[in-house]
Amino acid sequence: MIIKEMAVGPIMANCFIVGCDETGEAVVIDPGDESDKILLALANSQLTVKHILNTHGHFDHVGANGKMKEVTGADLMIHPLDAPMLSHL
Repeated sequence: MIIKEMAVGPIMANCFIVGCDETGEAVVIDPGDESDKILLALANSQLTVKHILNTHGHFDHVGANGKMKEVTGADLMIHPLDAPMLSHL
């Protein structure tokens, strides 16, 4: 298992990449911002994003959702009660 933590965005929110070293598949948790930084870390680790998981809908946790989904085609997951918070993306 591969686990990477990085601080992203203007308030340095924690973003996690959790990947399988056998399959190369990964989930990105709370891609707050700085999608380029996250995508570079994925490329350097030779991981392919299958899922983007938001723990909640605050801006500092979802800022890179749009570009991450566009570039990777990954599924976006968030609790249904927070889903309306993503309407601005």
